[in-house]
Amino acid sequence: MTKKIVLSLFLLVIGYFFYTPMIISLAAIKDPESINFKPDQIFKLKDIPELKNSQNVVVYIVLAHEDRKNIDSTIPKWRVLQSSNSSLIENLLNCEFKYNSADVSTIQSKMYVYSNNTLVFESEISLDSNSLGLQNRASGWATPAESNHFLSIISKFDRYNLPVLIIK
Repeated sequence: MTKKIVLSLFLLVIGYFFYTPMIISLAAIKDPESINFKPDQIFKLKDIPELKNSQNVVVYIVLAHEDRKNIDSTIPKWRVLQSSNSSLIENLLNCEFKYNSADVSTIQSKMYVYSNNTLVFESEISLDSNSLGLQNRASGWATPAESNHFLSIISKFDRYNLPVLIIK
C-alpha cells in the first residue's frame, strides 16, 4: 500500500514538472558591450554585438506565472517556450525594436539566446499586449516597431517538453 502511494506521488510530481518545468539558472553571462542608442532609434536584435555572428541558435522564453495571466492571447501559455527553427529565429533577430531611453524593472519573464550551446544573450521580455517589449543591459527598454509581427514570431514557438531547463 505504501509503495503505491509513494509511486503515485512520484508520478504526480514528475507529471507536474513536465507541465511546469523547473528552471535552474547556473548562468554567468558576461556584461554585453555597451551600445549608444539614441532615443527613438530603430535597431534589430542582430545589431547587438553578442548576436551578430550567432550560429546554431536556440531561443528559450521562460514565462513567469503572473505574466502568463496577462500575455497576448496568441502566445501559448506554457511556462517555457523554445525554438531552434532557423527561419523563425532569423525573423526574431531581424525584428525591429525602438529604443525608448527608459528602463522597466517589473518584468519577470526572461528570454535566453544560445549560440552553439553557449548562452550569448539574456533579456527580460514582456508579452503583455499593453506593454510589449524587451528589457536588457544592452538596450534598456525597447518596444517592437511592429507589435503584431513580433507577436506572430513568438506565437510560433514550441512548448519545452522536458521537466528541467538548466540555464548555463
